[in-house]
Amino acid sequence: MDLLKIAQLFTVLLSLSLAIIHYRLREKHVLHLAFAIFCASSSMHIAGKLTGDYWAPYHHLIGTLGFATCSGYWLFSRAFFRKANPINRHHLLFVGLLGACLILRHLLRFSEKMWLVDTDWIPTLATVLSEAIAILSSGMLILAFWEGYRVLQSATATQRKITTIYLSSFMISVVSVMLIAAALTPDLLAGTGRDWLVVFAYILILTSTHGLIRYRQQQLNQKEKSTGSTIHEESILAHQIHALLVEEKCFLESSLRVADIARELDVPEYRIRAIMLNHFNAKNFNHYVNQMRIEYAKTILSAPDKHDWPVLVVGIESGFASAAPFTRAFKEFAGCTPGQYRKQQLAT
Repeated sequence: MDLLKIAQLFTVLLSLSLAIIHYRLREKHVLHLAFAIFCASSSMHIAGKLTGDYWAPYHHLIGTLGFATCSGYWLFSRAFFRKANPINRHHLLFVGLLGACLILRHLLRFSEKMWLVDTDWIPTLATVLSEAIAILSSGMLILAFWEGYRVLQSATATQRKITTIYLSSFMISVVSVMLIAAALTPDLLAGTGRDWLVVFAYILILTSTHGLIRYRQQQLNQKEKSTGSTIHEESILAHQIHALLVEEKCFLESSLRVADIARELDVPEYRIRAIMLNHFNAKNFNHYVNQMRIEYAKTILSAPDKHDWPVLVVGIESGFASAAPFTRAFKEFAGCTPGQYRKQQLAT
């Protein structure tokens, strides 16, 4: 077996291995299935070329199974970059059209060589199918590139890194093959040169895409761990803030500021403000503290043994520096003035 056949056999085994790996993943996404289809089709495409010298014309039947190479990679790129409904019916119809052309061309060549059919329309139809395949395949490669390029500008830092890797590997695989093909002599290109280019392109695409999927999954796992860790840390911090304000009654200090709590807990002020919004559903720190102060003031105003306390004294005891801010806050949270609230409570 010559070196080219060994390289083709290696590509077939690599493609089949990757197809099995991604198909048998426990937590599969549609992108894994699309890439598995691409890998399986790639293996059959190369297998058809590998068996062409000693199993003709049956190698065309193997080639029919390689109907989802460019189209399979396009579907993968859509599933890789689009979150909602990446693959719809019209995408599958487009892919099916290209697949039908590829299968029909192989069947025509198989019947022509198997039964020595000598008609004028078979070569003509095969030529038409070849042109259609070239146009559709090129279009799908352009669309696969566009899927990555379209999200590059609006992506986050991590997404931009992933997209850059995708576009770079894609361009290296496609453009390098085109440049190498242009540099080859016509004799070499017509011989084994083209087959070497095909092997090179497939190995590059398969390995780079598989690595890209693994890298993307690692980034997602790290993000999930970071998010879970952040949520846990915020829950602990929220408990500490609540304990400091309620159990130690820091909310009764009239000069209390968010900086005081941040300094006490040794955390940045923005984290305290974030806890107010995310865990306590408060507009801000002062809003949350004033709400606690008003609830405390209500207990004083409704206490029978303290009905003779002036409103100013109640406000100061509740953590307010003067009567005006106390009255404003009381109206905001209770809907009435402290005096009105006391009368309502004494009347009941």
